[in-house]
Amino acid sequence: VNEDGERERLVSLTGPTREVIRNRERVTCFLPEDSSIVVEHAGTAPPFPMQLPSDLGPLRKYYDIHLEGEDRIAGLKARKVVIAPRDSYRYGQSFWVAKDSGLLLRAEVINEKGEIVEQVMFTSLQMHDDIPDSQLEPQVPGKAKVLRLNGHPQQARDVDVKQHGGWGVSALPPGFSQQLQRNHFLPDKKYPVEHHVYSDGLASVSVFIERYSKDDDSFVGASAMGGVNAYGRIMGDHSITVVGEVPPLTVKQIAESLQQVNPDD
Repeated sequence: VNEDGERERLVSLTGPTREVIRNRERVTCFLPEDSSIVVEHAGTAPPFPMQLPSDLGPLRKYYDIHLEGEDRIAGLKARKVVIAPRDSYRYGQSFWVAKDSGLLLRAEVINEKGEIVEQVMFTSLQMHDDIPDSQLEPQVPGKAKVLRLNGHPQQARDVDVKQHGGWGVSALPPGFSQQLQRNHFLPDKKYPVEHHVYSDGLASVSVFIERYSKDDDSFVGASAMGGVNAYGRIMGDHSITVVGEVPPLTVKQIAESLQQVNPDD
């Protein structure tokens, strides 16, 4: 990180050779075995490697937060912080934080059965005061490559919520509140998509509402991948999708208690 923003280089050590170079403007993926380079608009990158909640105080009503001894992760001494849910609407999480720097070294998401459904951790870590520019340049073999340039994506356009109706959740799980509501056009969509985000300060749930027709291949029912659960339903002429890193109960309750509060005339 410098005055020009973040730069990142990722190298795959397993499977096909590939490198990814990211800066503030674009992401470049080098695929030497396919003799190709893919360039895309960078968009918004998530925090690296992970991010702890900035304020744990408000979470204590819905989570039991405590230290659980010390451990050693990637050669560094770390404190273990356990955030255990007080009800069935959220998952538990454990964090291992480096004692000297505060860097998050390991994180686990634990479901209602006590099973680890998602884990991120460092297995090897070297800290540098300065990273040479040469370390941020691609190191792939110099084969002939074909450039495939993916154009700048169509920008989402905000629209007036009042003109397109509004939606609300009549039975939010305890502790969750609305953090975001937007109506915007997405690429390849004829009608605006309404997007809500609900959070308890640690877990978050996204709700997407869009126009539906019988010809659409819309997601209906429940689905899970790792720690992420989703629930989809059809309400009249709208398709509803709720997704978040929360238990199935939470996404289902939000989806089934969603209602239109300012329907179109």
